[in-house]
Amino acid sequence: MRELVMGSRDSRLALAQTELMLKELRARRPQYAWTVRSMKTQGDLLLNMPLDQLGGKGLFVKELDRALLEGRLDAAVHSLKDLPMEAPEGLRIGAYSLREDPRDALVLPLGQREPDTVKPIGTGSPRRRLQLARLYPTWPSAPIRGNVLSRLDKLDKGEYGAVVLAVAALKRLGLTHRIHRIFTVDEMLPAAGQGVLAMLVRDPVDDPVSQLARELAASVEDEESRLCVEAERAFVRTLDGGCSAPVAAYGELEGDALLLRGLYAPPGAPELRDRICGAKGEGALLGERLALRLLARVPGQDQGKVWLVGAGPGDPGLLTVKAARLLSQAQVVLVDRLVGPGVLARIPAGAERIYVGKIPGRHHLDQGAINRIMAKKAAQGKRVVRLKGGDPFLFGRGAEELDCLKDAGISFEVVPGVSSALGVPAYGGIPVTHRDYGSSVHIITGHNKEGADTGIPYKALVQAGGTMIFLMGTSALEGICRGLCHAGLDPETPGAVLEQGTTARQRTVLAPVSRLKAETDKAGIKAPAVVVIGNVCSLAGRFAWFETQPLAGLRIGVCRPWGKEARLSDRLSDAGAEVVCLPTIETVPLAEPPDLEEALAALKGGDWLAFTSAEGVGVFFMALKAARRDIRSLAGFRFAAVGGATASALEDRGILVDLIPEHASGLTLGTALAQAMHPGERVLIPRSRIGTPEILVPLKEAGLDFTDIPLYDTAPAGGDKEPWYRELLLAGLDWLVFTSPSTVEGFRALAEGTEVSRIKALCIGKRTAAAAARYGMETVVADTPCIDSLGATLTTCRGGIAPDRPCA
Repeated sequence: MRELVMGSRDSRLALAQTELMLKELRARRPQYAWTVRSMKTQGDLLLNMPLDQLGGKGLFVKELDRALLEGRLDAAVHSLKDLPMEAPEGLRIGAYSLREDPRDALVLPLGQREPDTVKPIGTGSPRRRLQLARLYPTWPSAPIRGNVLSRLDKLDKGEYGAVVLAVAALKRLGLTHRIHRIFTVDEMLPAAGQGVLAMLVRDPVDDPVSQLARELAASVEDEESRLCVEAERAFVRTLDGGCSAPVAAYGELEGDALLLRGLYAPPGAPELRDRICGAKGEGALLGERLALRLLARVPGQDQGKVWLVGAGPGDPGLLTVKAARLLSQAQVVLVDRLVGPGVLARIPAGAERIYVGKIPGRHHLDQGAINRIMAKKAAQGKRVVRLKGGDPFLFGRGAEELDCLKDAGISFEVVPGVSSALGVPAYGGIPVTHRDYGSSVHIITGHNKEGADTGIPYKALVQAGGTMIFLMGTSALEGICRGLCHAGLDPETPGAVLEQGTTARQRTVLAPVSRLKAETDKAGIKAPAVVVIGNVCSLAGRFAWFETQPLAGLRIGVCRPWGKEARLSDRLSDAGAEVVCLPTIETVPLAEPPDLEEALAALKGGDWLAFTSAEGVGVFFMALKAARRDIRSLAGFRFAAVGGATASALEDRGILVDLIPEHASGLTLGTALAQAMHPGERVLIPRSRIGTPEILVPLKEAGLDFTDIPLYDTAPAGGDKEPWYRELLLAGLDWLVFTSPSTVEGFRALAEGTEVSRIKALCIGKRTAAAAARYGMETVVADTPCIDSLGATLTTCRGGIAPDRPCA
């Protein structure tokens, strides 16, 4: 075995601290030899700027981190307070040393017995400056940089009246004789981790040297230090604090309890202090709670609120009315993995989306991090929706999250959701209770921590009878079936496993308990799935309804602007499709549109107003209102609309349409107008700036007078989505419905980087189909160019009747 290499900063204090750690290692494992390799860090070299302007703690460790990751070092020793709150990827803290004195000390110039308050106190720490101002209100402080010895040299040369240094550093350098006064922890709360050394090692990798370094580090760890500093660092991490923020924390054990003191000074506000006490094994939780409690007390800050919202089992139609309203008003949304794409699509475009989903064995964020984000956003005055699959309180850890919010003083509400325990069996045709088959229902979690027993009371369940529903039980299915049979359940009892229930990917396996695992494996069923065991499962064949609908099994993206998709989406959903509304375009009124009032003034009684979209109707009436004109100013005009949706938009404003062409297109509208208008009549066409020129061709050929007035732009609405959001939103789409070429372009902006050629495109007309075909999508054109025809066309295609129409 070669000598192990320990890294250290190239300073007298750092080397002394490294030797202290090596002394402990050699005492416990004398058979291993160590050498020390020192190096200067960026923080050691950049001495002409204050730390809070340089970027924080990472300046003192990055070079050593890189050497450790590259294998040039096997471990490294640091003052824990110099380490960032999160270790770099690939590294971790392998050991915390026994804590040296954590307090701060006031040091005077050599030979001086009384402070000279004319010269400033030297300190580079905002934490110390803040507390010095309270202890010495008339004695100013000034920044100072350098290691301990260089700071003492500046002090002795008369540049400062005093300096503040850590007692631990002075002890390790044999300089305790320089101490004039030691502050109590209540007078000057220390930095998190002050007095503790950290041994940094590589995360688990296969090479034996890294494994040995981790084992040696574990041999010198001091448990009391670890328990305390985990609480301190959690406090600072929750506040995003570092050496540029006035944040301090100190934990100490009192028997089996841990007392944590904390200090926080938000910008422009006085310092906030508090303390919390709890079980010594819950240090990280205590740190988070104390930090959140202080955040909630920041003066002058509007208090936000958190809503724990159940998103249901997947079908967006199962989202409650209250949940939909709150989601539409949210400023921050924390999203779980099991939230369906149809629900995700309802998140407002301007809201901050945060993915906190968990995949078994690989958590995106741990529960503590989720709690921190949720409470911090609310403490900043935001409306926060914590969107959880199913119901928040049924195996959803909702109570844990509320506990954190309650402790932090954050307002909250709970919005129940349709649980997959009830919703999924219903979509599978399984009534969870029935007077003749099972009059009780038991909901059990099949999930367990790795290596732990599920703790399911099989005997009690069998004795109770009724229906048993296991959530998160797919991986434990074999053990569940075996446990129930061993407890006396008849092996021929019917069972069911329902995969991705209430969505287009729903599949159901029915089998007796004795063969349920084998049949599930044969079908390739994967999580998420709900396991139902009981006599009610025998009714699934009789009551099955969801998977028998015309469009069942299809996930369809409807590319329509918000507020315009409901009619088509409802029709597709009623036919059994899972619908994801994708508002790929948005209507943007022109900043400087042509003078509408002048254009209207040029019209006379009997002249025409022609609208090519429902969006154009809305923008037109907005412009009319801005010009301080109402509907009475339109008396005597006749109205034309390109199709039914546009006509409905006019009728909603009290105007009955005089002309609608047989087919909804610009060309047919222009042709119909040319046939209906008389010589001398004029037509005003308020529409998009990039509207099709087809509508104008028949008017020009007929020699008719028209004014084509652009009022708005149609812009892509989907290009700013986060990669995770885009991936979940577009996952598994079978069809896309496009109602205009601009919706195709908007979808391409949303789906940037996503392969779309496998998705079929249902298009309202040939021009739209041509736009989709350019991106490699197989296209089908609606029987007639109208919204109602889109749903009917898709149903015909799904029914196996090949449409006899052009496919681009």
